[in-house]
Amino acid sequence: MKRNDFKVLLGVPVLILILVLMSVNYDTQNSETVANFNPYYKALPQDYLDVLNKSKSNDTTFFSAVLEKGAIRKLLVFKAFPNDIEFRTDFGVQLVPKDKSLLQSKVETLNFEINDNAMFFNANGKTYGVFKLSLPLIETDKILISKKTRYKKEKKWEDTLTNPFKPLDASKLDFNSNGLKISKEPVHFTSLLLQLLAENEISFLRSQLMESDKGIFRFYQSPAEFARTNELELVKVTNSYLFWKKLEDKDQTALNLIQDVGDDNSEIRRILEDYLVNDLPFNSLFMVEKLAYYEALIQVFSEDCDETYLMFNTQENALEPFHAFSNCKGEKRLQVFGPTRIKNQNYLNQFASAVDDVTRIDLYTDLIEGNHRFKNEVIALSNQDPFHVFNFDVLRANQRVAYKSLNASTPLKVELIEIDKSSIKLSVFNTSNYNVEILGLNHNRKSITTLAESFFIPKNVKDTLTINLPRSFENLFVNKKKKVTGFILPKHIYQLNLNFKIGGVSKLHSTSIIPFQKNKVDENDLFRHPKYVHNHKSILVDDVNKIISFSKDSVVVSSPLVIKEGYTFSLKPGTIVNIIEGGKIISHSPVKLIGEELNPIKIYSSDFKGQGILVLSEGKRSKLSHVVFDRLRNPTHNNWGITGAVTFFESPVDLDNVAFRNNKSEDALNIVRTNFTMKKVEITNTQSDAFDGDFVKGTIDNCYFDRLGNDAIDVSGSDLIIRNVVVTNAGDKGLSAGENSKMTIVNVKISNSEIAVAGKDLSIVEAKKLNIENTKLGFTAFQKKPEFGPSNITVTGVTLTNIETNYLIESSSSMIVDGEKIETTQNVKDRMYGVEFGRSSAETRNSQ
Repeated sequence: MKRNDFKVLLGVPVLILILVLMSVNYDTQNSETVANFNPYYKALPQDYLDVLNKSKSNDTTFFSAVLEKGAIRKLLVFKAFPNDIEFRTDFGVQLVPKDKSLLQSKVETLNFEINDNAMFFNANGKTYGVFKLSLPLIETDKILISKKTRYKKEKKWEDTLTNPFKPLDASKLDFNSNGLKISKEPVHFTSLLLQLLAENEISFLRSQLMESDKGIFRFYQSPAEFARTNELELVKVTNSYLFWKKLEDKDQTALNLIQDVGDDNSEIRRILEDYLVNDLPFNSLFMVEKLAYYEALIQVFSEDCDETYLMFNTQENALEPFHAFSNCKGEKRLQVFGPTRIKNQNYLNQFASAVDDVTRIDLYTDLIEGNHRFKNEVIALSNQDPFHVFNFDVLRANQRVAYKSLNASTPLKVELIEIDKSSIKLSVFNTSNYNVEILGLNHNRKSITTLAESFFIPKNVKDTLTINLPRSFENLFVNKKKKVTGFILPKHIYQLNLNFKIGGVSKLHSTSIIPFQKNKVDENDLFRHPKYVHNHKSILVDDVNKIISFSKDSVVVSSPLVIKEGYTFSLKPGTIVNIIEGGKIISHSPVKLIGEELNPIKIYSSDFKGQGILVLSEGKRSKLSHVVFDRLRNPTHNNWGITGAVTFFESPVDLDNVAFRNNKSEDALNIVRTNFTMKKVEITNTQSDAFDGDFVKGTIDNCYFDRLGNDAIDVSGSDLIIRNVVVTNAGDKGLSAGENSKMTIVNVKISNSEIAVAGKDLSIVEAKKLNIENTKLGFTAFQKKPEFGPSNITVTGVTLTNIETNYLIESSSSMIVDGEKIETTQNVKDRMYGVEFGRSSAETRNSQ
């Protein structure tokens, strides 16, 4: 044999070996496997476990099975010990129906997708990742499941389930409308809600799911016919937000927001007038317990999108809730669970009690199991539209949100002010959505002292509490080594807990006390100490291209991370950054966060304790596109802190398709001393202000603001152009210009807010095409600070609908609407900031 032939023969197997190793390396690189068994994961639910035990499991790859119980059908895909790539796998699911008429033309299957990450559970001594998909109740030949691959060399996986379900036994729906004339699009969850309403003696419209020549609809009796037939007084509230606000303020114009449904509603109007005119308690007007239970139940079944109807109870001489239509049932809650509209303290306690009751409902046993009528409805709707799937997990998820709202991990923030041998003084901030009753002080979970009188703290309020200590307090803390007793602050403060409960709920809670910190220079300076620079194991530093990024697509930041200057901090599409307690990001370089519409960058806090991002790029421009910031707090460190969850300080920035959601901070977005652009930015569900600009110049175009604790847009010393913007549910001002600002507004809609537009302190506001609805105050202009002067507002083309007070202009300021000067008044500032309009500074601080 020639030497060259020998080299060829030897080279072939070596080449094959290299290729195999490369293939193996490809599938395993950058993938960390879940530990052999993680005891901290929850046990696999029993129904899933039954399916798992009956299936042909395989620990080396995915395997699938189906779950069928009552009206619930699910496809389950299991993977034992999934790595961090496998648990984020997506799947395509093709369902082959027996009835081919359910298929669209030229399509042979009904196509679904599983895009959610796996949930982790423990079973049989293993940790499983479980993917799930709700399926329609139709006769099914087979289900084809295939793993979606991202790369050419990625391993494929497919499975087929033939005749996966038992034959369905269903009867035809009624074809007779039985006099029900109003038809609505059917929603799966309506029947279940009505069942619970009936069990709790809450009245509702008679309805029935029926077939018609145009398909299946839910037919209702009209509210007016219901009132006449049952000889009831019934009214519809035309604007729930304003109605409850006006009732709270004892504002008689609340009567203008009720619309007669029955023929005679004199008793309803009488009892409302008595309440508004006289000093009567809330429970003299409403059956509070029933109202609270109804509101809690509605929030489990949907977002807050129901119309409000009220019925007069002749026996109780009070109003009670009445349920009419159910157009939005079955949506997963995006808002925080809690009392959203009614602020009465007695009601808030009853609502908490009702939420506690609702969380105890066994949704499957009480509503689904053995409910043949409901299953028949689901079968009918599935055969009309196979993609109209009953997803029972939505109800369970909403119920869990309700439970967590009552059992939040940190409902109180308790800080030590001072302590001596006789008393302890605490600052207590109630961050929950409910009233809190302080009960006393504990030492190592055992009671030291109980308050003689109840001490209540309303939601989102900070208060000071002094607790008298028993004479034996010092004896609780024993130094066995030195054989002495006595309280030592740094050592013993963590042994103390404040004992409390949610108002209206009997369950007891306790929370730790945060020690105060002395005013001294921190040795671990966040901005200068080298230990924080690039403080993350996944940081990649490209010194050639001057780019800093993460090596992984999903990272957790649990401690301060500082990006040094001279680089660009860049994240690629799909990157997920989870900032948890202790984490925050400070960048001295510009940031380039460029996601994609279908693959955005997400920066969030899974525990709601992670702090946000501060950019200090010294004039270098940042760019953000398709980014979501969620559940972040404002960065703080020892005695240092800023107000914004996301802040650009002297750092210009362009934001395009960026969302800020559920942030717990004074400002969701704060931009200071720079220029910026905002396009298609969404800021929702903020605790205080949405956007705060200080000495900036910029444009805000095609943006959306909703559910805000305070202002939507608040600027000082700035020049701003606002175009094509929608603001709704602002707790204070929609648009606020202060401290010599210039604000140009074009085509903006503001609704359901406290104040629409405010000009303060030498600011100039020019607006065109404004639409303002359901707002307490339309426009205001005044001087707030003595070092500034009056303001001017000029408006061309404004529509005001259902506004309590159109204009409130201070005599030294001015406003011109369509060429006409608006009448002025005195002392406007004295009527603002929570006195008559808006929110006070104390309210703002206490909401943090």
